Amino acid sequence: MNLKSRTAYVSREQGAAELQVSPSTWNELVASGKLPKPRQIGSILRWRWQDSDATICKDDAVPLEPFFREQTNGTPKESKRRVA
Repeated sequence: MNLKSRTAYVSREQGAAELQVSPSTWNELVASGKLPKPRQIGSILRWRWQDSDATICKDDAVPLEPFFREQTNGTPKESKRRVA
């Protein structure tokens, strides 16, 4: 989905899908300040995509998903292919 040309304001689900993270991870990013807080439009919450994108681009060194973080302890497992 290319949000630059389509949507100015996104829902939690749309934003999470654009970043390829779960909606709960999106919530964690907002709670930790890595994404801006939503704006209330009537009774719904929406994020201005331009603000969210700008916030992400400020600190590219911060991983979005804990799964992708580098290994910090232990040693890497050796990978050996088995020949059938």
